[in-house]
Amino acid sequence: MKDTDNDQPVTLGAYIRAGRERANFSLRNVEQVTGIPRNTLHRLEVDEIDKPDARMLGTLANALELKVADLLAFIGMTPSQELPSLAPYLRAKYKLPPDAAAEADTRIREILDRYDDRSERTG
Repeated sequence: MKDTDNDQPVTLGAYIRAGRERANFSLRNVEQVTGIPRNTLHRLEVDEIDKPDARMLGTLANALELKVADLLAFIGMTPSQELPSLAPYLRAKYKLPPDAAAEADTRIREILDRYDDRSERTG
């Protein structure tokens, strides 16, 4: 179903289906990329799932290059405005193992501290 004024999908299912079609993915392609079963994807697209899991919607958003906040809005959730901590973000975004994410976190903090020190001396 679409909003006739601006041709935007007005249900979660229509929004997901539009994103999948825009990405030129079949349900099978999405299943392969996300691990979400095709029958679940189909049920989402036809709005048969009343309370979809937020993590599943996040996985779909990443696979279909949709905004997670948009998908969560359809189910009445508002994502936190606060940014995640660096190590969990690095693990999630770059699929780093915990030790690599911790090392990256440490090194980035060292760089940030170095630049913070410079700005205090010059400011």
